[in-house]
Amino acid sequence: MGLSDFHRCELLRILQAKLLTPLFQPLASLADGSILGYEALIRGPSDSALHSPLLLFKTAQTFDLLEPLELLCRQMSIQAFANAGVPGLLFLNVNPLLLLTSDHPSGLTKSYIQQAGLAPERIVIELSEQFQVEDTELFVSAVKHYREFGFQIAIDDLGSGFSGLKLWSELQPDIVKIDRYFIHQLHGDPIKKAFVRNIIELAKSTGSLIVAEGIETSEELITCRELGADIGQGYLLGRPQVECHEVPLAALSLLRKDKTLSLNESLEPVVSKVPAVVAHTAAQQVAALFAADKSLSCVAVVNKERLPLGIVSRSMINERFSQPFGRALYEKKPIHQCMEPAIVVERGLTMDALSGILTADVHDDASPYFVVTEQGEYYGLGSVRKVLRQLSEHKIQLARYANPLTLLPGNVPINRRIDQLLADAADFTIGYIDIDHFKPYNDVYGYSKGDLVIELLAQIIQAEVNSDDFVGHIGGDDFIVLFSHAAAGDIAQRICDNFSKRMTNYYLPEHLASGGFYATDRLGSLYFYPLLSLSVGLATPDTRLCSSHHDIAALASDAKQQAKKMAGAAVFINKRRQPDHLVAAGPSQRQASG
Repeated sequence: MGLSDFHRCELLRILQAKLLTPLFQPLASLADGSILGYEALIRGPSDSALHSPLLLFKTAQTFDLLEPLELLCRQMSIQAFANAGVPGLLFLNVNPLLLLTSDHPSGLTKSYIQQAGLAPERIVIELSEQFQVEDTELFVSAVKHYREFGFQIAIDDLGSGFSGLKLWSELQPDIVKIDRYFIHQLHGDPIKKAFVRNIIELAKSTGSLIVAEGIETSEELITCRELGADIGQGYLLGRPQVECHEVPLAALSLLRKDKTLSLNESLEPVVSKVPAVVAHTAAQQVAALFAADKSLSCVAVVNKERLPLGIVSRSMINERFSQPFGRALYEKKPIHQCMEPAIVVERGLTMDALSGILTADVHDDASPYFVVTEQGEYYGLGSVRKVLRQLSEHKIQLARYANPLTLLPGNVPINRRIDQLLADAADFTIGYIDIDHFKPYNDVYGYSKGDLVIELLAQIIQAEVNSDDFVGHIGGDDFIVLFSHAAAGDIAQRICDNFSKRMTNYYLPEHLASGGFYATDRLGSLYFYPLLSLSVGLATPDTRLCSSHHDIAALASDAKQQAKKMAGAAVFINKRRQPDHLVAAGPSQRQASG
């Protein structure tokens, strides 16, 4: 028997015994990380030569078995999704060429979802652009048939073929998925960035949602969101799995709009000290300023007290003067009659606060400049483009220092945040959270299950803390929380309780029943370990006595060690407000070391 005959027999065996496994990959909102739905993907038996979906579908196409394979995939995916009982949409891949065959069964997908008890509006039919459709009229008619059932329509792999925009125009899809080729290393490729930006703008004008496929890095995630993509999909946001998992545990921290992503720097880097012109200055004099200095793009208009009134840009002057009789009409007029309104902000504002103001004021003809004042008087001109670049670079740098598993801020951002709190003399409590007996659990259940436990803890911590608290992941099973209020003890206890409760789903039944499991200890002996619990050490440092993050780390580590000496889940509150080495040093040595 030749290899091709073997593959044909193997495919027939898979179809007859229904040996396919549906997997589900999440699609997440890039606004807040909430789940929009799941794409159903398929795998052959793990011990089969046709385990790979590429080979599976290629074999089916070779032997004219594509239709029965795809219908079985659809049926099994719909039933598995219904059994999971999760909310959201189900994305089903449909080969558009099958819709054009005269004997393609009608209404089967509708009957599958009725049997599974799913509402039709929860189904999204994905049609890939990779398959060239010749008879567009018949194809549009077939798609209309799906719409009449109440299904939504998505174009998949936009940009991978040659008919994407035509298909978009003909089908008017609810959702458009940009091919992963354009998302890979998007942040460093201006051509890809321009393509994606234009597609997103087109989507907004036609009412389609945009999905960025193949997001694998923090930089790609940030760039897709900043370009305006609505939804993300890719390994960073969750791999295809048998179970429908919550949002990428990890990527949530990048998508959360909290202080871990804040930028409290001054506006100075985005402000230029451009001289202003007084309101009664003639327009021709301002035009002469622009002619003399090619780098000058905009000037502010002020009154005698140097209070800002508006702005005048080079493009606006050129436009006025280029109109018929424009120069004669405007050149002798005072510039305040030609100016346009401007956003005015105080120099002491932070970049984050400015970002909020600019975002709230954005409109199609918004100026790319804003006026900066100092105690009300004109100080300089700010550039919107520089602000966006500064915020983007900050977020990408934060992503670079994030923990790769949870994407929470790592050691560098944690230490910076602590040093900033000390510099501001702000009251705070540090919490050091550690999982008890995690290494033996990892040894018994494997690192993959161990990673899920760490992600679970990250999710629980972020759900319990307040929006102005800072959560960091220093590595392994160790987390840091910087609490900004007095309720740290209560929150820490809730974290412990929720972790113990939700961990019951992460053990074998026999381990749960016996209250623990056997694993090899550091000496090579078999030892019984209790079920996982948390040890939390809390300390409220005296900011007058602690000079750096090193002092705070010492306080927190001591509190955690005391918590680990207690049985089971424990929260220990350190009464000391400075580490031991500072107490031993005495005031004079502390002063000298500072």
